[in-house]
Amino acid sequence: MINVYDIVLNFSDNRVYEFFEWDKKDDIEHIKKIPLFRVSTKVLSDILNKKVIVDANFLKDIKDKTEVFTKNNEAIIEYACLFCDLSRVIAVEFTDKGINTYKSFLLLDEEEEILDVTSSLSVATVAYQVKKNITHFKFLTRKEEFIKNYLIKDLKSSYTNKNYHKINYMYEECFAYNNKKIEEKYQELLHDLNTNFTDKYLDLFQILKLSSKRKVK
Repeated sequence: MINVYDIVLNFSDNRVYEFFEWDKKDDIEHIKKIPLFRVSTKVLSDILNKKVIVDANFLKDIKDKTEVFTKNNEAIIEYACLFCDLSRVIAVEFTDKGINTYKSFLLLDEEEEILDVTSSLSVATVAYQVKKNITHFKFLTRKEEFIKNYLIKDLKSSYTNKNYHKINYMYEECFAYNNKKIEEKYQELLHDLNTNFTDKYLDLFQILKLSSKRKVK
């Protein structure tokens, strides 16, 4: 373990945004100091993509070692650190129970500097358990997330308001025509939007937007 100084992070408990997706409204934190560990790719992948609980001894190693610049001088993040597998770097904040909650990627130039430094470190052993309720992430861009949520809201509204013509239209833009009932089409669309968001929904969004503009005119 070594300390890394003077980097910025964008912690999120929902999903991890690449640096080029960071927004002015995000709560960007200027980190004065944070510990860095070199780990295997499997460990990094588990901590990034799953809910895990790290060992109490690991928490002791990182306790109060992350310092943040603030308007009122400095603050401490009780349990946080960087993990690097020589391909990627992630920052993680843990609860006092050892659960990985907030995560952040880094700015490209800062990540490259840390990758260089990490190559001289030995691989650390991080003891942890994967929780049963594993969260599988399919990372979407912010634009894709907006479109996904827009379509889900539009679909639910159409179903509530019994606009079955629109549901048929949305369904047939995404799937082959069939004689399924509206309820089945609605449920299939809703499930697919939530679990299998693909380019077809980007196309559907554009079609609906154009259709909406024509109606306004």
